[in-house]
Amino acid sequence: MYQTILDVIFVIWLLVITILLLTRKNVIIVKSKRKVGRNKRRYIVFRVVGQGELSPRALETSVREAVKELVGRMWLEISDPHVIFYNPSNMSGIISTNRLGYRAVLASMPLVKSVSGTEVLLVPFKTTGSLKKAKSLIRSG
Repeated sequence: MYQTILDVIFVIWLLVITILLLTRKNVIIVKSKRKVGRNKRRYIVFRVVGQGELSPRALETSVREAVKELVGRMWLEISDPHVIFYNPSNMSGIISTNRLGYRAVLASMPLVKSVSGTEVLLVPFKTTGSLKKAKSLIRSG
């Protein structure tokens, strides 16, 4: 008997609180300032120390293998590195990656020992947030 009375009082109390909360006019809805799903890119400017002609495709394959060797296949998919620009005259290029995985790409660049049979060393020069800035760094240096 006492339990049912307590249950009825509890249900009425919950209903009153719910009605008061729903009828308030100053309900504040907080919106996130950070846009979800937006994946910002990072551009790593690098220099190649070595002899011989290299293709951007071979460089990208070597960088992807180094990332996979260092941090695994999952981080390779997260970082998704691509060589988007390579200038063979001054032996420098740009690797495009995302904000989540650029540190994994930076850490794995020294693991690239050879590209298509040619011994090389990839030296990261600068990391930028815009492709325009990365291309200007290659032109200036």
